[in-house]
Amino acid sequence: MTASSPAPTLRLRALAPRLAVVALAVALGLLLQRVVSGRLAEIQALASQDVIRARAELAALLRVGGASLFGFVALTGLAIVASARRALATGQFPPPGLWSWGTRRITTGPRARTLARTGLVLGSMLIALSAAAGGLVWYMASALLACRAR
Repeated sequence: MTASSPAPTLRLRALAPRLAVVALAVALGLLLQRVVSGRLAEIQALASQDVIRARAELAALLRVGGASLFGFVALTGLAIVASARRALATGQFPPPGLWSWGTRRITTGPRARTLARTGLVLGSMLIALSAAAGGLVWYMASALLACRAR
């Protein structure tokens, strides 16, 4: 190993927090999947007795789930936009602060401005597409509520 290459333990130490975040996200996703599938099974059982009430329950689940998911994605887009604006202001990508934890490579100059502008565009697209998807899910829930029982 040369003197300029970092030791493997340093790479693992820098990778550990990122892996912990991914593991937490996977665990939370699996937990939520079990909760939602259980709730959907309850709604399915309710549909055999009262279709209108089952549709109302499903519409409420769609609205809460859609608003939560796409609201979180939109907040992530806002964080990306804020970080990209700071990067434009400082001329450094990623900008200093909490969102750049564990950064190994910092870019400055024209390349940093290009990366910051790209972050602005991607964050803005994330916000716009989250709003569109959230509106679509809300519309689906409204259409489900408007359906009449046969």
